[in-house]
Amino acid sequence: MNRKEFIQTCGVSCLGFAGISMALTGCASLYSVQGTVTDKTISFPKDSFVEIKKSGKKLPRRVVVVNVDNLKFPVAVYDNGNDKYTALWLKCSHQGNEVSVHGDLLSCSAHGSEYDTLGKVIKGPAKEDLRKFNVRSNETTLYIELA
Repeated sequence: MNRKEFIQTCGVSCLGFAGISMALTGCASLYSVQGTVTDKTISFPKDSFVEIKKSGKKLPRRVVVVNVDNLKFPVAVYDNGNDKYTALWLKCSHQGNEVSVHGDLLSCSAHGSEYDTLGKVIKGPAKEDLRKFNVRSNETTLYIELA
């Protein structure tokens, strides 16, 4: 194989891997739910953390993104098990852009800041953690306390 053929083969391979990577990422879905605000508290159904497959099988969700009218950024809520939850406002602490949820990684596409599921900075330029909210629950509903 000469140099030109080698470069062409490598280029095609790289494009193929990039395409497959993007296709697989596009298959992953992030579940979001519309929350309701009453007296500075967002509420949404606790069963949002259960995914029901076509077969009827129930699978747990680790994270749910809660959208609320009149709240500029959504809130990511992580199920930590044993009825414990972490709620994070998806506003980057660096320059206020929206943070995206990628499973157990939260990232800001504007400047590359990354956070863990507790909202702690794991990669800058952000220096401050994401804003956290207290979460309480009853049998059927989760409540995110904004104040």
